[in-house]
Amino acid sequence: MMPDSTVQVCAYWHKGDRAVYECKSSTVKIEQDGTETTSKAASETRIFEVIDETEKSYILQTSYKDVFSSDLSLSVGAAVLSQVAEGIVIQTQTNEFGTVQDIVNLDELTESMKRTIPLSVDAVLAKHDKKTQKELGLTRQGLIDTYTDLVCRPETIVSACLEDVAPMLHYHGARLRLDQEYSITQELNSPLPNTTGQLPIDMHFWVDEELTDSTHVLICSYFKVDSDALMPFLRESVLAATKTVLPEDQPLDEMEKEIDKGIAESHMQATMEQFTATEIHLASGWTTQWWSKRRVTITTDEGETQTVEEKEVIIVDE
Repeated sequence: MMPDSTVQVCAYWHKGDRAVYECKSSTVKIEQDGTETTSKAASETRIFEVIDETEKSYILQTSYKDVFSSDLSLSVGAAVLSQVAEGIVIQTQTNEFGTVQDIVNLDELTESMKRTIPLSVDAVLAKHDKKTQKELGLTRQGLIDTYTDLVCRPETIVSACLEDVAPMLHYHGARLRLDQEYSITQELNSPLPNTTGQLPIDMHFWVDEELTDSTHVLICSYFKVDSDALMPFLRESVLAATKTVLPEDQPLDEMEKEIDKGIAESHMQATMEQFTATEIHLASGWTTQWWSKRRVTITTDEGETQTVEEKEVIIVDE
């Protein structure tokens, strides 16, 4: 806390410091009649360790254990990716404030994942007998090729790593007035399942004065995406999901025309909003709690459905 009613977030770390977090997430679909269905729940332990420091930078290492997803028994892909995640070690370089600058072990991480994927595939296939593997169309080399291509691209690894690390360090280096709201335009990666590209958003953030003191600061953020911006991603997501259940001889252009017709005739609209709260211990710079709630609302002539995704990260050990 500064004497001019501002707060600055800085890292006061030393080599050997560590922070352990319990991470939980859930996705709930709310139907038009109010029925709620949990489509996914996941958890993991995330360990941050300071493995090097200079006057101008830190090297922060992130590793994982106890990775769990509720849909592992239903999705071979999720099971493979969960096995791979257990072996991931990310080394992130930050500046002296703790702001993310680079992933320093990207090449090593890529090669490690290429070695881990075959072992993960073998572990998953061992849970299915030969008959089940054949019925599901699973082959060892096919799975290895699919997931190597999917997750071993540098841009994919960088995006996935920053999704875990960056939120914990997002405000490091920032100096904020307690009585002011800020806004910034930034890019949001692939806001819906099975979509690509980036979506520009106007992020608003502020310090919660009532829950901020000389020990901790609570910083909140909010954004909302209107239907014009979100609908192209929704269309792409619907197309990708539909392709997986189409007969092989079904022309894709006919499918796209039918989906576009259904969207138009139902007057489909979609919006997305997200609220995030980040609590940071000022004396150390460690985030003590991070919570996010994202709501996607799809409206048609028949009513509306909502998908609510919540994520929570809580420090359990320093």
